[in-house]
Amino acid sequence: MRKKLGFTVVELLVTLLFLSIIIFMVAQIGPSVTANARFTGMMNNFQADYSSAKLLASAENRYVAIIFSTDGHSYTIQKQTDITNFNNWTLVKTVTPFTDQVFNAGDVSSFAVNSTGEVQAFPIPNPLGAPSNIELKFYIEVKGKKTYPRTIKIFPYGGLKIEKN
Repeated sequence: MRKKLGFTVVELLVTLLFLSIIIFMVAQIGPSVTANARFTGMMNNFQADYSSAKLLASAENRYVAIIFSTDGHSYTIQKQTDITNFNNWTLVKTVTPFTDQVFNAGDVSSFAVNSTGEVQAFPIPNPLGAPSNIELKFYIEVKGKKTYPRTIKIFPYGGLKIEKN
């Protein structure tokens, strides 16, 4: 009897079938994992921007506002120019989270934080009024579908919580 050398055709075909299934699965899952990681990074950047706005408000003893664009694709951080005037604001930073995908701040409202960390709706209706709860909803739009929805809750005295929807 002859000694077998190498693999049979059936063994090679089964191996190729398994490899092609694995490659197909990775090709389908890879982009979604990447998009989710980028979106999580954007949420972390927003959290850092919020923290820096609170620090700036505290350091300069004035209001600092985070103002969302009307289309929901970007936001600006502005500080109060004169602490006695609530109509003049100076631009600190503009943030556009994604340039190649549609980031959207779906259901958001602009807000301001004062030097003690209290949060108010923006424009500030009454500087001496009670602080507000702010709820922000973010998502990425892919092929007309809202994906990776997140809700950020900002509590009246500056706490922040990010939730997956």
